[in-house]
Amino acid sequence: MKKRYFCNNLKWSRQKKDFISRKLNVVEESLNSIYTQIDIFQEHVKNELAGASAHIGHISELQELNKNNSIKNPIVVSSLSELISAVLKIKTDHLLVFRGEEKDYKDSALCPSVYRDYLSSEDKIYRESQRFNDEFFTGDKTAFDRLSRIQHYSAPTRLIDVSQDLLSAVFFAFDKKKDNEDAIIYIFEINEKKVKYYDSDAVSVLSNLAKISLKNEENDKSKEKIAKAANSYYEKIRLFNQDPSVKFLLHEIRDEKPQFDSIIDPKHIFSVQFVLPKLTSDRVKSQKGAFLLFGLNPEDFKKPIEIIENYELANFDKKVQHPFVSIRTIRLRGSSIPKMRKELELLGINKPFIYPEIDKVSEFLKVKCKRIDI
Repeated sequence: MKKRYFCNNLKWSRQKKDFISRKLNVVEESLNSIYTQIDIFQEHVKNELAGASAHIGHISELQELNKNNSIKNPIVVSSLSELISAVLKIKTDHLLVFRGEEKDYKDSALCPSVYRDYLSSEDKIYRESQRFNDEFFTGDKTAFDRLSRIQHYSAPTRLIDVSQDLLSAVFFAFDKKKDNEDAIIYIFEINEKKVKYYDSDAVSVLSNLAKISLKNEENDKSKEKIAKAANSYYEKIRLFNQDPSVKFLLHEIRDEKPQFDSIIDPKHIFSVQFVLPKLTSDRVKSQKGAFLLFGLNPEDFKKPIEIIENYELANFDKKVQHPFVSIRTIRLRGSSIPKMRKELELLGINKPFIYPEIDKVSEFLKVKCKRIDI
């Protein structure tokens, strides 16, 4: 009896030992699995922290862009998503407009084309453009209407194109680009209280300067004499309007606004205006176009008003009125431009979108649809 009890007890002890051993094996396997998962999780956290660190660094760059109105140290982006992200980080209650340029022209950037060796012929360019193509101008009622049309057909004017659409600005930065240099996007922060429309009196004053010769030996009808009068009578509107040169300008303005009073403000002569045009042109409508309209430089009527200087918003002459709160730049990395071109095309921003005229659409289709293999 005792022997049987001992054997049964021994058997139970072995079964218990085997059971415990199996349980321990299961626990050990579970622990090993947990340790493996912990290692994987630690590696994942490490990678996430590294990515977050890089992202925080990029965000810091964007935040620095917002803090600093200087365009001296622009950030560089390699994709449209980075560009859009950078713009969305700008905190402002003002209007943002954009301009794309194929490379960094430094201090010569943002200069109206008429000041690139055409100023002495500005009045001739204005009139000859209409003389040869009068049918294109039949719907234009003002000098500004005509200037904006001339501008869009690449003749030199005192206008600079800008766009309310960021991607349109990117298109222009890439459109004629053939090198690997960085392209530039200028971001203008415009004081909304200083936005002008196409029918503004200040816009009429500056636009009609295009009809006035630079110098004139025969009479006082010249930009030279108007600039001299504006400097002399800057705070004296009545005396300014009595000057013979200003009476010639008033005559040109009354050609579009017959009831215009002789109260031209001399401060407008030395100003840069941001102007929203009529969207009567399919091209302006597609591009969401607007313009910077330049008056005369109070220091030298033969030179443009500089709005950037040493990569910063210019320290304007105290007589110059302007709408700028800030100017920023973003560089589009040259080596990434082919990729960004494809991204732009994917988003539907191409030549027919920007230039809806039939000749431009035809040029686009000839390139896009040409078969390499027949």
